[in-house]
Amino acid sequence: DIRKVIVSDDKLSAALNYLAADPHPLAAARARLFNAENASKEAWARAFLAADGSVEARKAAAEIDAGLKIAKAEHAAAIDEVENQKRLCTGAEMLIECWRTEQSNIRAAEKVR
Repeated sequence: DIRKVIVSDDKLSAALNYLAADPHPLAAARARLFNAENASKEAWARAFLAADGSVEARKAAAEIDAGLKIAKAEHAAAIDEVENQKRLCTGAEMLIECWRTEQSNIRAAEKVR
């Protein structure tokens, strides 16, 4: 009797390895996000302090600063990476739950025989 499984051993192994990774990719992505947020704030402050004029003029100059634009792009990329890693974590957890349910169903079917 050949049973077709939904979750293969390779997929299960990959999900478990992903969740067991140390340092975990999600933690690393969160660290990069934290650093990118700080870099963005620092770039704004540097641009603000380097600008001349009234406070509002200095704020405007800081917002259009090239260094700030780069820092904001890195910040956006870090947010994207965190969200991607969250999605991968959820996917791995769901795959493991599917495997557990599948294994439970197999055991229940064997008891019926």
